[in-house]
Amino acid sequence: MTDLPDQRLPMIVVPELESQIVVPGSRVRVRDADGEHEYAMVARVTIDSPPECVSIGSPIGRALLGCRRGDQVRAQTPGGVRVLTVVDIVATAAPSRAGRAGQCEP
Repeated sequence: MTDLPDQRLPMIVVPELESQIVVPGSRVRVRDADGEHEYAMVARVTIDSPPECVSIGSPIGRALLGCRRGDQVRAQTPGGVRVLTVVDIVATAAPSRAGRAGQCEP
């Protein structure tokens, strides 16, 4: 038996930030005057992207980036100002297959 000191390092626990803050690739559920909607935050949308794909460069995308659960934001859209409350942030969306119609492109 050896008399070596205990050299175990303390365990560091890192919270899963991807589900706490809206980032590109997040799926975020919001509430507005029309009810609840879920969006996939993507770098870009294409002509055949479904409506739940929101570009991070769009007014809604820019307003939601960096938000946390419970945050309320105002987004100036072509249809007028939308007040959105972040209801939930679902972990980062699974990457889609490029070129498939009807899917969000990361």
